[in-house]
Amino acid sequence: MPSWSYRPELDGLRSVAVYLVLFFHAGMTWLEGGFIGVDLFFVLSGFLVSSVVLAEIDEHGRFGVGSFYARRVRRLLPAAVVVVIVTAFVQLLVASQVRRADMIGDAQAALLYVANWHFISDAQDYFASATADQSPFVHFWSLSIEEQFYIVFPLLVAAVWKLSRRPARTLVWTLVVVTALSVSLQLYRGENDATYAYYATDTRIYQLTAGVLLALVMRRLAHGERGRRSATAPPNGARLALAAAIAGLTSLAVLGSGLLEMGPSWRGIGATVGSVVAIGGLYLSPHGWPSRVLSMHVPRYLGQISYGTYLWHWPVILVVGEVFAVRPLVLALLAGGVATGLAALSAEILERPLRRSPKLAAYGWPVVAGGLALSVTAALVIVPQVLDSPRRPAVATSSERGSALAASEQARALRRPVPEAVDLLAARRDVPKRVPVCTADDLDSCRVVAGNRQHVVLVGDSQAQMFQTAFESIAKERGWTLSMSVLAGCSWQMGLLNELSPDVEQERCRTAREDFYTEALPKMDADLVVAISMSHSSKRWERDLTAPGGPRGESLIERQDRTGRDTVAAIEAAGANLVIVKSVMGTQGFDRGGWDPLECLARAASLAECAVFAPLERPAVDGLYEAYAAMDDRIATLDLNPVICPAPPLCAPVIGTTVVWKDPDHVTATILDKRRAKIWQRIHGTDLLD
Repeated sequence: MPSWSYRPELDGLRSVAVYLVLFFHAGMTWLEGGFIGVDLFFVLSGFLVSSVVLAEIDEHGRFGVGSFYARRVRRLLPAAVVVVIVTAFVQLLVASQVRRADMIGDAQAALLYVANWHFISDAQDYFASATADQSPFVHFWSLSIEEQFYIVFPLLVAAVWKLSRRPARTLVWTLVVVTALSVSLQLYRGENDATYAYYATDTRIYQLTAGVLLALVMRRLAHGERGRRSATAPPNGARLALAAAIAGLTSLAVLGSGLLEMGPSWRGIGATVGSVVAIGGLYLSPHGWPSRVLSMHVPRYLGQISYGTYLWHWPVILVVGEVFAVRPLVLALLAGGVATGLAALSAEILERPLRRSPKLAAYGWPVVAGGLALSVTAALVIVPQVLDSPRRPAVATSSERGSALAASEQARALRRPVPEAVDLLAARRDVPKRVPVCTADDLDSCRVVAGNRQHVVLVGDSQAQMFQTAFESIAKERGWTLSMSVLAGCSWQMGLLNELSPDVEQERCRTAREDFYTEALPKMDADLVVAISMSHSSKRWERDLTAPGGPRGESLIERQDRTGRDTVAAIEAAGANLVIVKSVMGTQGFDRGGWDPLECLARAASLAECAVFAPLERPAVDGLYEAYAAMDDRIATLDLNPVICPAPPLCAPVIGTTVVWKDPDHVTATILDKRRAKIWQRIHGTDLLD
């Protein structure tokens, strides 16, 4: 008969989960699906925590919410706080102030257990400078979901046992509904916003509730209908249980290996089913060979410290990868050894003493309050002080690229040190405030300057947004009325869709552009439309930049030409002239991607190390723009690259004390505003505003 006592094989299963994740994060190609270790963790957590809760109810007839919270705080919070603080101090050695400043919000969200929602917000922000895969705190997203579950689940159990006549049945049906809704949300969001589907609590809670439902099934097998222990053992199903354990573990191995081609949503659902089958099978066959193997000393011990290993593994991987250029297997072994050692040390000197302390066990809510105070203090006081320090990293060697530039003849004028007055953190935050997208029903919402002369409309994606401040200043100086239709990731051409964006964002782009050109613009009485978008000319965009309605086999440039001509016709039908700004270069040319200019400046000994080479070849799409202008005197093109790079082919990363590029793809709004006179001269030179 199943026992609610300690089951060593489940600790062994924890070790499988944590090292799946570790090897996946280290970049092992044969574990492309290793992230399902988190799915296994979720199911295990739901199963084990609910088993403890139900066992307490069976033994005492009630459940102490305060004592449960206190146990969770003692178990989870101190180790997490230590890892966050130590990681913050280590970043002083390996990361520049620019990168560290981006981590402050990540660390605070980790300490307050809202990291999953924080990273969703960052991923949805086109201008977010800190990406999730660079943050040493990103792995706290899963711990945040677990903690949110630990807060809500005990309250649900307490309420059900107090209010329902048949609490076990009520709890089961409640969890079935929650699980079904969560799976539905996972599948829906997975099609429309993969980032949200992966990080959000509502789309991942089904894995924890699946574990709870499994625990309720095990409880039913071990107890009678009314919660009393059954006098007879369950039917002998040892062989079936052993087969289930083997099948579940095999399915997890296959899903973790990435042998099956499937999306993250279905892989997660499959991992959840496999985890439930494996845990149930192991639990019901404690003497089967899988249980015996997982109960051996090494996997059992590694599972017991798996929480600490998970906490430490990702920061260690990043630091080792920063210092050493090693193959994924070596990285996994080095990081795994260090993380496991730190976890063992943490377990011995911190976690176990706190968990086993009889003095702390005597207090419930005071322990909870003390833990929360510790976490909040670390988040609001310690972390910002450490990460926002101006200290230069000890590991701050220049790149080979930077050294080569510094040695070139063309770089002599840039060999001066990076000016102390340069504010790199301000440059990172240098993003104009977003303006609502124009609609025919509310034209005033997108009017940013009201003048009494010409009406100019700025249209485009995030590269148009970086010109917003400069255009506002010009409009005020010249008496323009300035309106905007700017949407990140959305080209000025009507019908072009960026497949790298979630489906919901693509639909928003499609409708915004169509409504603007066909309904809003004709009502604006605009004199001039200024169109600015990213180039989208590299081969990668053949697949990622689409435009429904074209002929089969249509090439990228043909796609851009078709949508461009349709858009030009719509603008002219609305009575406006058109200025198309040619592709604006980033740090690595005219397309997306490149090296981080602020990170380079933060480490550089001279400006020359971070100089940008102006590309020799222009993108093909610029040729389309020139062709439109050649055929129609109401259209002109502008090259604004000389505004940001006055002396090509070598472009200064700082002009005066103002940073030019804020990230690989965008220049700062400040530099464009300071050089707005040159922008105005070029617009005026088109003669389209007379």
